[in-house]
Amino acid sequence: MEQVNRVRVLFHSLLLTCGSGRLFFCASATHVLVFLLAAVLSSCRGIMLVETGPKIVAFVGETILLPCITTINSEVPTVEWTKEGLFPNTAFLYRDGCETFEMKNPVFQYRTNLIVHKLHDGNLSMVISNVQLNDSGNYQCAIRRNRKKKIITRLELFVGAVSEPKLSVVPGVGGGLTLQCEARCWFPEPTITFLDSHGNEISAEDPKRDGNSPGCLAVTRRVTLHTATNRVTCRVQQPEINQIRDSEIYIPDEYLRSCTVNVVISIAVTILLVTITCALVYFIVKRCCSSDGVFQILHTQNKMELCPH
Repeated sequence: MEQVNRVRVLFHSLLLTCGSGRLFFCASATHVLVFLLAAVLSSCRGIMLVETGPKIVAFVGETILLPCITTINSEVPTVEWTKEGLFPNTAFLYRDGCETFEMKNPVFQYRTNLIVHKLHDGNLSMVISNVQLNDSGNYQCAIRRNRKKKIITRLELFVGAVSEPKLSVVPGVGGGLTLQCEARCWFPEPTITFLDSHGNEISAEDPKRDGNSPGCLAVTRRVTLHTATNRVTCRVQQPEINQIRDSEIYIPDEYLRSCTVNVVISIAVTILLVTITCALVYFIVKRCCSSDGVFQILHTQNKMELCPH
């Protein structure tokens, strides 16, 4: 603080000098002031450049490495790995030559470790096994020596979930062959598209989402084939984590022909039923109209017979 105050006084004197018109002295004093300011900042505690690592993408169930590299001149210092927003926030604590468990958050129990044989080389990277969705977040690697803390690196971990899609035939659905594609556990939410044997997209129903899966999303989508194709591909993709999964189903020509025949028969039967219904309605209406006419004629004749001559 005393050094900062001295720089403040020098800066104030410099402003007064520059205001008096002494340009040469002003320029020289400016260089001196910049040098002093740099020296003060380099000696201040807590002011340092912290390396920010790249965003790391992992998937549920994997084992991943969070890198942290520094220079160690003597014995290995205390190594602290922490996660932002967690309480307690300790993911791993290495002190006095071994792991300290007292401050470790239970969610990382038996899942985090350091590469012990590489600590003397300055490799303080942390290994996380069986990665979970809630492991996503910002992590910090720091060391402590003589009660002084130095942050080595900060990085972000993003955990996604993927699974192999399941493509199946839906029985008991008329009007063509209906297929269903299931993406059972994905995060973030994926998109599902159907492709024919030529790679063209097939129009399908809107997808249905199920958020009851633990920590991930289940999405299903159906398509009904109205045109012949020997192969249908279900493509599940999530561009944010750069993941694509395909599932294919082959359709025999005999099945396609039988489906086509069934569709034609269904259409023909529907047209026949509609025609018969219309004919019956027309016959009944015409008969009712004829009955009303006969009744009116008979009623007129009866009235004429009752009239006196």
